[in-house]
Amino acid sequence: MKLAACALLGAVAYAASSGCLYLELRAPGESRGGEIRELPLYLAYPDTLGPIAVRSFLEASPQQAVDLLKRSDWQLKSLSIPERQALKALRDLVDGRVREAGEGMAAISAKAPARLRCVLRIDRALILFLARFPADAEKEWAAQAVRVDPCHEAARRNLYSLYLGRQDVKKAMALVDGILASEPKDKWANEAKGYLARIALSDDDWEGFLKEKSEGRDSLFDIQIAYGKYLKDHGRYEEAKQYYTRGLEGAPRNGPAWLDLADVYYRLDLLFLANASLEKAFETGISDPYVYELLGRVLVGISAYAAQSKSKQDWEFGVLDMRDLHWNFDPEWADRLWRLAEKNLESGFSHDLNRRSMAQLLYHVYCHNRKTDAAKNLRSGFWFHFTGPALPGRVPLRAPAQAPELRLDIRLGYVSGPLLLAAYHTDFFEPF
Repeated sequence: MKLAACALLGAVAYAASSGCLYLELRAPGESRGGEIRELPLYLAYPDTLGPIAVRSFLEASPQQAVDLLKRSDWQLKSLSIPERQALKALRDLVDGRVREAGEGMAAISAKAPARLRCVLRIDRALILFLARFPADAEKEWAAQAVRVDPCHEAARRNLYSLYLGRQDVKKAMALVDGILASEPKDKWANEAKGYLARIALSDDDWEGFLKEKSEGRDSLFDIQIAYGKYLKDHGRYEEAKQYYTRGLEGAPRNGPAWLDLADVYYRLDLLFLANASLEKAFETGISDPYVYELLGRVLVGISAYAAQSKSKQDWEFGVLDMRDLHWNFDPEWADRLWRLAEKNLESGFSHDLNRRSMAQLLYHVYCHNRKTDAAKNLRSGFWFHFTGPALPGRVPLRAPAQAPELRLDIRLGYVSGPLLLAAYHTDFFEPF
């Protein structure tokens, strides 16, 4: 099979148990005999073979892998011939040489050391699957999944991917339920069950599932975060705050969850808590460029705590100068926040040039900070973020034939109507 059929686009290793690890293989967009290729498959491998750390060897580029072997060549004599052949077969499979990998594994199947036997069983089935014999692969993985050996986790995951590839939710659910019956706290099985429930259940039932799984003392932190996201997506911010907070107590390195919690705090006008959550998101690592936009909005919002004056009107409307509370929030402090927001947005905008809301916020901050030339350059260079029909954001867009309030000077036909509907649900039509 060609290299594309087994391209290693993502590689993440996990410990299944002592002596056997597995590597996640992905190749989005590929098709193998009707199976959905976006789902991951898992290559089993031993932790080490002689002087070679197998994970590093498999994750290295082809040239780096050759160099690793050259540097260890004098030590490789301590490996048996089957171990050397197994190492080569694993590398062949990662590099897409499926036939060579199969031939190598077949040659050592009868004389492999005991610790390699379960690895070979998993990977021979993987080769059968890649060679378009999914029924044979399923039979092998199903037998391996119930054995008490170090590689049963990889067999379970491959079976799960095979069933989902066929859209056989019933078999996938039976597999996961069987695992949870004997191992109710298994993290992967609980997450897999949640994914299946999302496919099979209605929106209300899905909420019930998340809530049930989040309430118990032994509930998984990731499930609590997932329920928090569900509540956030449905605008139930007070409830979302509670579940995000609970989940992050046990998963404090979850950067995306910290960003979501910061967004929840921002929507609840708890700006200082939002700022603290954003600091956690940056500390733990976050790749979503929305973090820059949200931080800009939070800093701008916090600056309002520094009242510019203490006029009679301010007192009537409850505006306090925070210096009266012995907080050092003065107008100069507010100006520093606006400049910090500007610097932050400039850093973030370069990572996300297509977000209209970020461009408009940066323009607004430039104007406030009296950077008129910068504002003009931004608007002229990214004009498409500042032009376009200003549709009312609060008016729901119905089917084209039933939406006279749009008042566009074009006739919405069979093709243009759905396209407009799709575009409306992006931020391009957000009024400036």
